[in-house]
Amino acid sequence: QDWHWAQSKGCFYLEEDGEILSHKYRLHLPHKTPAWVTIKPLNIPQAEGESCPWLSVDTALFILKENESPEDLQLVGFTELQNQEVCGWKGELGAGIYWLLPFTTGCRLKKGTAAIPAEAKLLYRDEDGELALTRDFHKKKREKTQIYSFFPSENFEMKKNELTRQGFLDLNLMEATDSEGDPSDLWVTLLSLGYNKALEMTQACPFVMDVCAERCRPRVKAMSVEKGGSQLSRALCRAGLEKGEAKALPG
Repeated sequence: QDWHWAQSKGCFYLEEDGEILSHKYRLHLPHKTPAWVTIKPLNIPQAEGESCPWLSVDTALFILKENESPEDLQLVGFTELQNQEVCGWKGELGAGIYWLLPFTTGCRLKKGTAAIPAEAKLLYRDEDGELALTRDFHKKKREKTQIYSFFPSENFEMKKNELTRQGFLDLNLMEATDSEGDPSDLWVTLLSLGYNKALEMTQACPFVMDVCAERCRPRVKAMSVEKGGSQLSRALCRAGLEKGEAKALPG
């Protein structure tokens, strides 16, 4: 019998102060079931000769069971199994609500010191004098569509509750038109999504998360984008206490 499968995409965002934001997920399981949970950096096809700079970023996922309230959470496990860039957890989960908290150490997702190439041009006016998005912008649309797709927008084309590529382009063009061709607001959006002025994604790491359950259909919903906070800190400490090994200091 085939297992039931649910997938969700998300992203780590590096803030100016070095803090890392991430999506936070709610998982519902109607029945007790063996389960398999994985997370890995999302490999988005690039232009020929280019690669995804974020594929080397370390990722992990903490699984917490909700008890009486969303604030009352108990650590169930974390993705300690690893096969290349994929990190996973396998075990049995009881029926109920769980919270899935993505995590990265920040060792490989950090502020760069390399000089930024020339600023990319985002907009131009076509033969009819209408605003249009440049070729450079279109080249990156697959990446940006993946990032934007995590933020539903009812006013633009959607598919499976995610913004489509056309919806993404329409959204950006509307933003540029509202500002009468001034790209400043568009740059604010792009910089907040992890891009630099050369349209290189250097301050973000998209990821994909899979949940497989044998006896019931898992339902995963992205709830918010925020810092890890106290819940993630406690989960990290608990995981360290349960899985870590004490070693004597030299001297």
